[in-house]
Amino acid sequence: MQNLDYDKMASTYARHRTANQLVLSELRRKWKSSPESKILEVGCGTGLYLKALTETIGCKGWGIDPSQGMLRYAVDSEDIHFFEGVAEELPFEASFFDLAFSVNVIHYIKNTQDYFREALRVLKPYGLICTATDSEKIIRNRKPLAQYWPGTVEADLGRYPKIELLRRQMTEAGFVDIEEHETYRIFEVADAAPYRDKAFSCLHLISEEEFLAGLQRLEIDLKTGPVHGMSEFVFLWGHRP
Repeated sequence: MQNLDYDKMASTYARHRTANQLVLSELRRKWKSSPESKILEVGCGTGLYLKALTETIGCKGWGIDPSQGMLRYAVDSEDIHFFEGVAEELPFEASFFDLAFSVNVIHYIKNTQDYFREALRVLKPYGLICTATDSEKIIRNRKPLAQYWPGTVEADLGRYPKIELLRRQMTEAGFVDIEEHETYRIFEVADAAPYRDKAFSCLHLISEEEFLAGLQRLEIDLKTGPVHGMSEFVFLWGHRP
């Protein structure tokens, strides 16, 4: 599997990626927040989700990411603080956070069991963890990615841990009341720029020949109007006892 350099990809992500409204809606649906809440995003990247959540809730946020390049776009503020580090060794004291969450990050974590143990440690009693990720079904049916670049399917099936494994590891780490929730929304792709610039990591994992062929098909189809896309997530929730 090719190693991806997120320091080099950071400017592309900052330019094209936005906080997904499905994720924000799910966090607000399940998590009962208050201005006194303390939240942690693991694999925060450029800090989009923390910024969106702290602005709407007024709470305090902390983010951690191993990429210095990504963190250059995640600027500290009075309400948000960013740290370089990895999920398996969270540099925070025990029982500190009300919520720990990650968005399409779990497949980058080398030892997910250690991450869940660390997340349990830094959460307060009755604190929540949320993992937003993709299932095998979602990966196989992505639009427009799987439609125009079918090689991304096998590439990501090799990266993403199965939902059943994550549920088991959460239980073994000590989380209780584990809940699985899947949601989606339909959207329209009117501009090929995010795909042309490879703002989706799986496009770096296929051959350049396949990438260019898929891009050409997408650009031809866009000449006749927007292309239908689908954003879909599986959310895994758990409580610290």
